[in-house]
Amino acid sequence: MGDLKAAAAKASGSLRAINIVDFDAFKKHRHPGSYHVVPGDARGEWFFCYCCPCGCGVIAPITVGANFKPPQSPSWNWNVSTTEPTLTPSVHHKGHWHGWLTDGYWRSV
Repeated sequence: MGDLKAAAAKASGSLRAINIVDFDAFKKHRHPGSYHVVPGDARGEWFFCYCCPCGCGVIAPITVGANFKPPQSPSWNWNVSTTEPTLTPSVHHKGHWHGWLTDGYWRSV
C-alpha cells in the first residue's frame, strides 16, 4: 500500500501529512508522509519524527521550534499545527526525498 501512495505522491507532487499520535502505531505502519510529534522542552524545542514521503519507510527525527527556528543546525520552524503543519525551511531527506511540508501537504521540489 505504501508503494501505491508513494507513486501517487510522485505523480501528483503532493502527499497529505497525517499525524499519528501513538508512537508505536507510527513506527509499525510507516505510512509515507505520516509524522509523530514528541512534546517539547521548556525552550519550545520539539522533535518532529516523520516517515519519508518517498515511501521507503525510513523514519527520521528533526528538531523543530514552536513558531521559531532553533539556533542549532539543522533545525526547522514549525507552525505548531498538528492538522496542517508547515515546516521551514525545506526538508531534505538525503538520497530519498527533498521538498516542503506546507499546510499539511508534503510537496516535492
